[in-house]
Amino acid sequence: MASVGGRRSPVALAAGAAVLAAAALALLLGGCGDGATAGSPDAGGGTGTVERRTLAERLTATGTIGYAGETTVLARLSGTLTALPAIGEVIRRGGRLYALAGEPVLLMYGTVPAYRTLAEGVGDGRDVEQLERGLAALGYEPGTVDEEFTYLTAAAVSAWQEDLGLKATGDVELGRVAFLRGPQRVTKLEATLGERLGGGGGSGEESEPGSTPVLRTSSTRRVVRVELDANQQSIAHRGQRVRVILPGGAEAPGEVRELAAVEASAEGESGAAEEPGVEATISLAGKRRVPALDGASVNVRFTQRVRKNVLSVPLTALTAIGGERFAVYVRENGTRLRIVVSPGLAADGYVEVEGKGLRPGMSVETGE
Repeated sequence: MASVGGRRSPVALAAGAAVLAAAALALLLGGCGDGATAGSPDAGGGTGTVERRTLAERLTATGTIGYAGETTVLARLSGTLTALPAIGEVIRRGGRLYALAGEPVLLMYGTVPAYRTLAEGVGDGRDVEQLERGLAALGYEPGTVDEEFTYLTAAAVSAWQEDLGLKATGDVELGRVAFLRGPQRVTKLEATLGERLGGGGGSGEESEPGSTPVLRTSSTRRVVRVELDANQQSIAHRGQRVRVILPGGAEAPGEVRELAAVEASAEGESGAAEEPGVEATISLAGKRRVPALDGASVNVRFTQRVRKNVLSVPLTALTAIGGERFAVYVRENGTRLRIVVSPGLAADGYVEVEGKGLRPGMSVETGE
């Protein structure tokens, strides 16, 4: 199994290269027959067995643990920032993201961002449905959860506001809630306590929607990100199953969920401009507990090709006989025979071979 250490690491050896490397280490023996021919007297060394195996070409790359779905939470109301969460804190539906002038800005789940004040008479929309769904999940009764803001929705909003210590208007002003995809983990603070945020004027004036970043968050879904050079992009594809080797040696299953281009540096080691690489984002599956360490290094094992139930020999049994041709030496009934073979996939110390007269159970010389 070859290893890809990072952006500057070489691509792992392909099967042909592995075969050539093994052949270069083996003894070069003469002859060019195409079948089984009697060999020279036994030269000694180790032995192996011809057998049927499933071979998988695996490549390993280094990645880092992170979290998916990073986003920036903006201030849409004006006021002095009076509360901020801690880095790493997880905020769930109905929880406070931050506070302006002592009043909370709250998280609700949804895919459509907040873009208007929600009140009776507002047009139907997905944002209304998201609000009603959140209120119902928090124990309030907004009526039928749909895209219509009714008097029942307003009553549920008023009850919710009262419990939060807010003025019970039944209206949700733009900026009081942020609709985000599920629980949010705080990754970075963009503003500081005491800072004046938002637009508009003083008390009693309508504020223009602000765009001041307050904090950055991510989902709570753990992922691994791997950067690959341009010539390594064939390693990964969307939907591919991989194995993630965690700190300490434990393994967890994963799946390649996203592939995104990454900028290359202006010049490579040779001085020539480098081609852009690719970043693979891998979601973790299974029940194994993954350490909550942002930036921790892990190894990711990709399987490129699999050959099932193929005739194979130890890689060290392969001998170059000239002209990019190969053979193995077998021992049968006290006779040493050379069988010319065509090599295929090499993996895990074995190589796929085809050769006239070669069959499972034969003893082969390994040169070890």
